[in-house]
Amino acid sequence: MHGIVAQETARLHSGASSWSWWLELAARHGRYGFGNTLLIHVQMPTATEVRPYEEWRARGRQVRKGESGIRILSPRGVPRPVFDISQTSQADGGALEPPQGPTPDQAWERLRRLAVDQGFQVDRNSGWTYTGPPERLISIPAELDGPSAAAALGHQLGHIRLHGECHDGTTACHGVRRVEADSIAYLLLTHLGLRPAGLSFPAVARWAGSDPRANPPAAIRTVADRILRTTARLRKDLNSLPPLGIPALTGTVPRAERPMAPTAPSKSGKVSRDELAELQLAAHDFFISRLRGSWVPAYLSERGFDLGVQRQWEIGYAPKAWQLLIRHLRRLGHSDEAIVASGLARRARRSGRLYDTFRDRAMLAIRTCDGAIAGFIGRRRADVAGPKYLNSPETPLFRKGELLFGLYEARERLAAGARPVLVEGPLDAIAVNTAAPQEYAAVATCGTALTDTQLGVLGRLTDLPRTGLIIALDGDPAGQAALERAWTSVLAKFPGRIDAVVLPDGRDPADLLHRHGPAGVRKALSSTVPLPALIIDAAAGRAGGNLESPEDRMAAVHAATAITARLPPHQVAHQVARLAQRLNVEPAIVTGALTAAVTSRIGSVDELARQDFPLPLRPPTPPDDPALTPADSPARLRPQNAKHP
Repeated sequence: MHGIVAQETARLHSGASSWSWWLELAARHGRYGFGNTLLIHVQMPTATEVRPYEEWRARGRQVRKGESGIRILSPRGVPRPVFDISQTSQADGGALEPPQGPTPDQAWERLRRLAVDQGFQVDRNSGWTYTGPPERLISIPAELDGPSAAAALGHQLGHIRLHGECHDGTTACHGVRRVEADSIAYLLLTHLGLRPAGLSFPAVARWAGSDPRANPPAAIRTVADRILRTTARLRKDLNSLPPLGIPALTGTVPRAERPMAPTAPSKSGKVSRDELAELQLAAHDFFISRLRGSWVPAYLSERGFDLGVQRQWEIGYAPKAWQLLIRHLRRLGHSDEAIVASGLARRARRSGRLYDTFRDRAMLAIRTCDGAIAGFIGRRRADVAGPKYLNSPETPLFRKGELLFGLYEARERLAAGARPVLVEGPLDAIAVNTAAPQEYAAVATCGTALTDTQLGVLGRLTDLPRTGLIIALDGDPAGQAALERAWTSVLAKFPGRIDAVVLPDGRDPADLLHRHGPAGVRKALSSTVPLPALIIDAAAGRAGGNLESPEDRMAAVHAATAITARLPPHQVAHQVARLAQRLNVEPAIVTGALTAAVTSRIGSVDELARQDFPLPLRPPTPPDDPALTPADSPARLRPQNAKHP
């Protein structure tokens, strides 16, 4: 079954099946998720409405004897049968009556009411003067006929729910953003009984990417599931509106703000990964919807991130309230147990009441490689006390040591050969990607130590031995300490070239963008030093101080060679020559100390002799200092060579 899904997804990517074709399937079977829409079609292309056996019985219909079930995958990945309506009959023998859909004008009115219910005003060139906030106005051209106007309004509703704002025409609406909004409009109109008009879709490969390392099938699945989840919520909102002919509520708090009683905790004691993922997506939509009117857009613009960048990275805002998100998630039907398990809320120790984890913060989503939201990082405003960044707590979805902020957003550029840049904070990653999007692709550890898992995930999207890696951590002591920890724990055996950006004390890439613009960021990235040399020199400096005495220089030699011994063999010879020149000692002394360090690491001289580890007994002479030519050395290591010189 998974193979069928992969095969049909590949057909979408290649163009053998169009996106419009899939949307027709999604209109009928989207409630079961992207993969199941494909499974249902392969098994019964004529299926129009499929439900489990129990649902048909509850609706007064009976699955006919001998009918074979259509196999789909449950949220837990277990096959289960469903049946098409053509495989059933009325329990009382009655005929099935076709549903009566609304007229185009009625569909328009229902969508207009939905927009108003979300706090927006809709103008179809009515001639009236709107004086409210411009971002809350949806303008629909008057020349559009009923179905086309409804499609345009559905497109805007898709933008609002997915991207936090309507498209005002001042910025380009293309690529995956347009595909998402138009797809939602298509599904909303189909739900209302209209044939979508004026909607066309580009080839899937144009927005999902074409390089295999960018994992286009995962991008297709992620976009499709975002469309299906968003449409399901909009359909639910549509169905909750008063019937046409009954005046909608006016002059009251929008429905999304009306308090509702908390839902009871789940009796199962467990929260599924699917519900946790749904909670993260719902919170993301909530944060985006709260961005307008907050301090975040002005703050980011002042830091060098204009509105286009903010939209591209889908930055949101967590309101300064204790339970606003919690109430929103409860209204969507999630239990308190699930909300706490998602990391979006915490429970007070004394009272046991829930409070929002993120309050009054700029919110950035951290995604997995396939685009699913795993958690968030919140940036506080500069004039407020507290931690600058706050991560989601550990959950089954959010494991800090396995995630890199910006990896999903940079996947296509990484696959195309852009050089990876490792930074500390999310705004640093956005700064690098904004300043030099063609040459570099930045990802952030978000304040955690770099792990082998993170490096492995990065390596699956790009050829790290070829591109190498740039490290651009903060210029303060904490950033330098993090650099050395990353070297010791992960990077010492990195197969490619590693360079470091030496930033001024207290500066980071986001500060450079703020103070010096994109040119300042690009200049810093082009002024790098090899990371091994930086780490080795830092260790030598701590041990040897100002190198005034022979004892100081020998202490520096031993500290430096202890790190040099961990390098890949092809990098060792250069470091021996460089250290000898920098510390003003004979190369043979450095070689002897290095031999002792390697011997100590491996355990014995006999074991060392069995290793294929070519120690630099004849280190190359730097071209600018011929006096450093070492004396002839034996071709093989002997025990006396491993002694302290």
